[in-house]
Amino acid sequence: MKNIFFNQCKEFLTVHELSKIMFVSNKTIYRMIAAKKVKSLKIGGIYLIKTSSVKSLIEEV
Repeated sequence: MKNIFFNQCKEFLTVHELSKIMFVSNKTIYRMIAAKKVKSLKIGGIYLIKTSSVKSLIEEV
């Protein structure tokens, strides 16, 4: 059931998806969330990261 939601929601990425895209570990993504470098939403223990937040982070570099 939860995979259906994530597959249809293109505006957010999970920690695992973002770590694969950025070629870093999940732990690094959790650190970025804690440091508020990326905007995220926590629902039921799962973090969802806004794709626009990731794009702005990349543009800063």
